[in-house]
Amino acid sequence: MSAPGAKPATSRGVLTMGIGAALLSATGQPTPKTLARLVEMGVPDIVARAILHAAPVVLIVGAVIIGRALGRGRSKLVRGVIYALCGMVAGFFTAYCLDLLVGVPAAIEALNGPLAEPEVIEIALWTYGAIVMSMGLMVAVIAALGPPGARAINLEDDLDPEALDIRKAERASFGLSAVGLVAMGVASIALAIARQSADAAVLGPCLVAITAGVVSVLLSFVLWSRLDELQRRQVVDAYATSAVLFTLVAFGWTIAQALGIASPLDAGAIFVGLSMTQLVATFVVTASLAGKARAERRPA
Repeated sequence: MSAPGAKPATSRGVLTMGIGAALLSATGQPTPKTLARLVEMGVPDIVARAILHAAPVVLIVGAVIIGRALGRGRSKLVRGVIYALCGMVAGFFTAYCLDLLVGVPAAIEALNGPLAEPEVIEIALWTYGAIVMSMGLMVAVIAALGPPGARAINLEDDLDPEALDIRKAERASFGLSAVGLVAMGVASIALAIARQSADAAVLGPCLVAITAGVVSVLLSFVLWSRLDELQRRQVVDAYATSAVLFTLVAFGWTIAQALGIASPLDAGAIFVGLSMTQLVATFVVTASLAGKARAERRPA
């Protein structure tokens, strides 16, 4: 148990983000257009490559530091928005510098055949899958290491010390959650691959998506049975909020479609849109309830 009033060290979280950014950079290759522009400016090829690999690390760590500075003293919701905006900027310039995970499409094509160029929905499915898989890996760190793992990914200055007091019995739930998140990420990416595959090669990715989806759903039921009353309230509130938001969006889209200014909704767009809405709503509701619970515990 942490000492009362003690603040968890957040420098470990920044260091962890830096290590993660470096590993991510190592999976990529400089984008040809950006590399060519630097070479045209007189930068030696090897130096230009080094700059383009180092820039995303600096950008991601810088986004975290700036986000912490701008969000200090603000509500969790506002801090979340600030982090998201900083992350969007860092992500945009990272994509400008590097083509990430360049070996993944080649490996998939070797197993399943050629892939068509991804369109907006496929890119969204890949992105959602990568996000939830990354979340799953972070949760797995907590499951494996307990409090040291939680401290390693913490970026909050005012985190309740009790949040880092992860008991051994709770680590099993974190482990199940990690597997469920990774399975959902695999399902989403498999759907993207199925949409990009030739007609004769669609079955394999679809079977992977179904299997991973079933695993994720079954683990969700197991986790639900382990949740306490507050945690179940968070889940119900988050899904109710996401359902309302998505219903409003679907209603507006239906009107736009009737007016001829929007195309019919694709099933893949519905899946990834609802999933992303649920993800964001879960963060917002959890932060709100956690803030209320902490305020109630404070002495008058």
